[in-house]
Amino acid sequence: MIRTETRLQYANGYLDLGMTKEAAQELDAVEDKENFLNEYLSSHIRLHLGTREWKRMEQASKRLAELEPKNPYGWVNWAYALRELNQIKEAMSVAEAGLEFVPEEAVLWFNFACYSSLLGEVEDASQYLDEAVRLDKAFEAEAVDDADLDNLWQWIRSKENA
Repeated sequence: MIRTETRLQYANGYLDLGMTKEAAQELDAVEDKENFLNEYLSSHIRLHLGTREWKRMEQASKRLAELEPKNPYGWVNWAYALRELNQIKEAMSVAEAGLEFVPEEAVLWFNFACYSSLLGEVEDASQYLDEAVRLDKAFEAEAVDDADLDNLWQWIRSKENA
């Protein structure tokens, strides 16, 4: 019998190579009693991200966030899956809940800004983006090309032109 740790290594290796079918087979072979491990859930999240199975990604991410609330990976991916399902308000609620547990997680602040912008809450989006950039300067460049922030950029341009 192959140990769970080994199967997870195989699955992640397959995911690194874009071999989602093989990764899924390795994850399916993990015993039920071990499928609560954060490594197992994280691998499933990666798999569902790669296969764009947003509902399944949402479920695995939610489970990870509930089991390990101080792990930002669950919150970030749960919110992102909801965003991909066009459940923006729900994604925003998840990001906000995640920030209660990991307030220094720049990705959550950035995603919070994106969701706010998508909902037309541009002043809030601006504040959340500022916080993301304060925590991680890389988000300054990331923000320029993110279509989810288009409403924010239009609002900023309109203020400059006024």
